[in-house]
Amino acid sequence: MDIVNLKQKQVLQRGFLRAIADGSHFQVLFEHLPRVSFFAKDAEGRIMRSNRTFRERLGIQREEDIVGCTDFELFPEGLAKSFRRDDLEVIRTGRPKLELVELFLNQQGLVDWFVTNKLPVFDHDGDAIGVMGTVQPYDLQHRLAFPYPEIEQAVAHIREHFREPIRMADLARDVGLSVRHFDRRFKQALSVSPKSFQLKSRIQAACEALRESTDSVGEISAGLGFSDQSSFTLHFRREMGMTPLKYRQRYRRQN
Repeated sequence: MDIVNLKQKQVLQRGFLRAIADGSHFQVLFEHLPRVSFFAKDAEGRIMRSNRTFRERLGIQREEDIVGCTDFELFPEGLAKSFRRDDLEVIRTGRPKLELVELFLNQQGLVDWFVTNKLPVFDHDGDAIGVMGTVQPYDLQHRLAFPYPEIEQAVAHIREHFREPIRMADLARDVGLSVRHFDRRFKQALSVSPKSFQLKSRIQAACEALRESTDSVGEISAGLGFSDQSSFTLHFRREMGMTPLKYRQRYRRQN
C-alpha cells in the first residue's frame, strides 16, 4: 500500500471518528446485539460503559446504576479476582486476551460458561487506560472457532462426563494425541488445562445445585464426584471466593 495513501486514509478515519455525535458512538450498536454483553472499565476496574445485556445479567436496569462499580461489587469474589487478573494483564501488556472460556453469570443469575474477549483502551498518548470487551454464551454447537477439532471432541466428552473420574491420558489417546500435545492444544483453545476445565464444570454445576436444590452440601459434593466434602469446599472456595454454604445463603433462589 502506498504510504501517502495510507496517511490520507488515516486522516480520513480520524476526521470521521471526531465528527461522530455523542449519541451515535459505536458503543450504541452493542445495545442491539443479541446475547452479547459489552463492557468498558477504567484502570481501577470501575465500569464506565455497559450495554443492556450486560446489565440484565446482573439485574440492573439503568447504566447510571452500574457506572463506577467494580467486579467485586457485582460478582462472587472468586470470579471477580479472575476477571481483575485478566484486566490488569491486558492493561499492563497493551495486548488483547481473546476467546477466553470462563465462568460468568447467565440470564438467570447462575454461573455458566461464556466466551470473553478483552482489549486495551488507549488514550491519545498511546497509554492503556482501561479495558473493554464482550462476553457471549459458550455454545458448543456454534463454537467453530476451535483451532483443533479434536479438542472440541474432548470438551464435549468432559462436559458430558465431568462428574465421573476422567483419565486425561485416556482422553488424549481417544482423540489421537499424546498427553503433552493434548494438554498444550487444550490450553491454546480454552486458556485452561483439561483438568481445570473439568473442575470448573463441577463448580458450575455445584453453583446451580446450591441455588436451586435442597440437597445438602455433602450430597452435592458426592454427586459431583469429589472425594469428600472437605475437598469440595476447598476447591469451591478457590474458584468462588466463599464456601458452598456461604454461596447458598447469598444466592439461594427465593421461591
